[in-house]
Amino acid sequence: MKGIHHVEVKNRDAAFKFDLYRNITIVKGDSGTGKTTLYEMIADHTRLKEASGVNISCDKPCVALTDIDWRNQLKGIKDSIVFIDEGADFLKTKDFAGAVKNTDNYYVIFNRESLHDLPYSVEEIYEISASGKFHKFRKVFRHNAKHVYYKEDAPKKMKYDTLLTEDSKSGYQFYEHYFKNNNIICFTSGSNSAIFKWLKENGDKKVFVIADGAAFGSEIDRIIKMHSFPNIRLCLPESFEWLILRSGIIKTADIKILDDPSDHIECSENFSWENFFEKYLIHITANTPFQYSKAKINPVYLDPINSEKIISEIYVK
Repeated sequence: MKGIHHVEVKNRDAAFKFDLYRNITIVKGDSGTGKTTLYEMIADHTRLKEASGVNISCDKPCVALTDIDWRNQLKGIKDSIVFIDEGADFLKTKDFAGAVKNTDNYYVIFNRESLHDLPYSVEEIYEISASGKFHKFRKVFRHNAKHVYYKEDAPKKMKYDTLLTEDSKSGYQFYEHYFKNNNIICFTSGSNSAIFKWLKENGDKKVFVIADGAAFGSEIDRIIKMHSFPNIRLCLPESFEWLILRSGIIKTADIKILDDPSDHIECSENFSWENFFEKYLIHITANTPFQYSKAKINPVYLDPINSEKIISEIYVK
């Protein structure tokens, strides 16, 4: 499945309208905000169809996944939008993450806690807002034009002494080369999940963190809640490859793909958008001077003119 899918769910008591952009959408929120109501409406319609009194309008089937025998239920669901209620025992298991990876469905997961085995985007974490019986999804985390997330009480400008990235290969090599003469020391955490630990151990530093936003959804909440967050800038572009494509230095890149990724990224082939952008960049630069490798950065990207264009997509001096 790919594309943006508009969903409307309603009965005589409540109405929900929202759009889904990627294969995994997380809906957070306290009790009483509408999460359980929406799930139960989907579940009632899954069991009883029209007799449930629930009307669903969507271009794809919408079904509720129950905790009982979920594996077999999921095997029979194809090209659909699957809703899963919080508290399901299987949500935090690697078994479930592996099962989701091998399907062509979109998933809407109601859950207040982070799910570290699923690579979901910071862009697709929502809460439900209501006005009377009408409900809609609202993004939990917001960013500026450079994909930088920060607390409202944090200073708007900050002089960094450290850059931290989860990338240990081409991305890290690029940043280390760019900042070597800027009095900024570069480190790699090696993974998204290790960034939190690194920041806790280095709370005295002023850190510009760059990570792949397409798969950082499970990490952002606990990092933003850190006491040292005023000393941190969390920059979350889709991926390093996305930055290169957005910079405009690859003239063969299809700008439509960058402007409307949902319409081009098939979820059964790309569990996360970062996977797609990596494969796409490798494909369009093959056998050209800009040939891209994840393992080692091509020196052409380190050229001052090219590197400046890449950095300008995220970094404000």
